[in-house]
Amino acid sequence: MNREQEIKFLRQFAFEGVGDSIERDQLRCLWTAYCLHHDFQVDTYSYDTDLLMLWAVVSEFARDTGDWSDFDSFDNFMCKYLV
Repeated sequence: MNREQEIKFLRQFAFEGVGDSIERDQLRCLWTAYCLHHDFQVDTYSYDTDLLMLWAVVSEFARDTGDWSDFDSFDNFMCKYLV
């Protein structure tokens, strides 16, 4: 699976719902695997660009959860296993 297909899968997963904590943890794990697969480092251009694309989907449906309330807190949540 190439990068474009993987980010499309992640966006679709987020679109289908990250309303409960298990789904949010699954999204974080998928994101972690995606970053490891593509050798992304936190706070680099590629990382930030793709995470912003994912945030665009997430923020439409789950902008404020127990795990995040804005992009910065979403970024911190998503990078937990990468730093």
